[in-house]
Amino acid sequence: MKTTLLALSLLLPLVAQERVDQATDAKMRSEELEHSQIMHTLHMLTDRYGPRVTGTPNHELAAKWAAGQMTEWGFKNAHLEP
Repeated sequence: MKTTLLALSLLLPLVAQERVDQATDAKMRSEELEHSQIMHTLHMLTDRYGPRVTGTPNHELAAKWAAGQMTEWGFKNAHLEP
């Protein structure tokens, strides 16, 4: 009885695994490889605007750039808080 329960408890995670949609996975990976914006975003926030202490001109410029970029990407209600 104990061995049966042990065997079932070891096999249950194999049965409960989620199926991966290969077509969607391939589409997401190709989108990431061909249209990634991470290096551009990193460049803008580190090299172009540099250190951003709250309340400084670089902080304001970086925040405005980020809100504009998010709006361009299709986010709704991207705005700066007072």
